[in-house]
Amino acid sequence: TDHVPYQDNKSEAEVAHDIIIKLFAAEKNDAALRADLQSTVHACGWYDGLAAAILSALEQAIKLNADMGSAMKDAYGKAAAAVNHITEWAEAHPEMAAVVVTLIALGVLALMMPWLMAYLGFTEEGILEASWAARWQTSYRGFVPKGSLFSYLQSLGTKIGRNWH
Repeated sequence: TDHVPYQDNKSEAEVAHDIIIKLFAAEKNDAALRADLQSTVHACGWYDGLAAAILSALEQAIKLNADMGSAMKDAYGKAAAAVNHITEWAEAHPEMAAVVVTLIALGVLALMMPWLMAYLGFTEEGILEASWAARWQTSYRGFVPKGSLFSYLQSLGTKIGRNWH
């Protein structure tokens, strides 16, 4: 008989990597992909910081220009278009290029894994205290610009957050 060695739960980075591989390989953003992604998270358990690890892994994959399946190309295109209005600002402030990548990655997650957004802190009740979204919100010092990606994600969370889980 084959012996299967005992393996502890995967690390946040390993689960995030598995999810990113599935996102980038996906040809369709459909119920089958959502079920596969949720199954991956469910099988490994939800770790503190897993949502942030997924966002970080997605940012890295985008920076490395990883090959994208059709679903990822579509989500990336939509997310990139949503942040195009800040292109001039980003060009004037090249040190902030990582912010643009983060915004695109968030847009991709909102389109392909909307339920993950609740774990980042965008919930039906508003921004979750002490979450990744709450830390981002503090950077606005009390004024979230109308039409910003943050305001869009915040609004999306309050409108459809109950359907994200």
